Amino acid sequence: MSRCILAVALSFFLSGALPTQTTQTAPASVVLQTNAAKVNAVDAAAGSTVFDGDRLETQSKGMLSLRSGEIQFTLPEESTLWMNHEGLNATPRLQRGTVVFRAENGVGVEIIADDVRVRPHFPVLTVGQVTLEECYVIVTARTQSLDVTAGKETKNLEEGKSVRVARAGVCGAAINQPVAAVGQSRFFILPVAAAVAIGILVLHKGLESPDRP
Repeated sequence: MSRCILAVALSFFLSGALPTQTTQTAPASVVLQTNAAKVNAVDAAAGSTVFDGDRLETQSKGMLSLRSGEIQFTLPEESTLWMNHEGLNATPRLQRGTVVFRAENGVGVEIIADDVRVRPHFPVLTVGQVTLEECYVIVTARTQSLDVTAGKETKNLEEGKSVRVARAGVCGAAINQPVAAVGQSRFFILPVAAAVAIGILVLHKGLESPDRP
């Protein structure tokens, strides 16, 4: 009897001493709206699931929006995005065109375009836009400010402003551009009037809350 009690006590002690492993998985991404768009080689459909490693692509006059947890992404026409997560954070990579993101709580997202990374600055509702051009990455802070990192340099982009970031090793440094910082900064001031527009319809339909009636 004493041996049985000892065995049970020892088993209880060891089970309490060993760390309990918990697995956290990234939230599934779901297509909300789509038109002339594909997930990998298949026509995208509302309600379909997007997995890490999937390629999202919109064609001419196309549009696709999807949600991953509290983050919503919208691709206007002729854009390509590779879906990915690092832990619980959505870290999609923009390959072509434009992506607009809406972070309900200002956390859990970082857009990657070339070696440029864009993320919300404050943990509040944040809307941002990233466009990949031949020689530049253009970032616009639509709601709240963004942190933009290019290589080892990070700049805070204020709400309502845009910045043009020279792509590393592509096209070389721009000539006759007003540099936003001294030295070899890749950040260039972008006049507000020159900010990339993607159409009122896409912004309205693609970024509106799915809970909205």
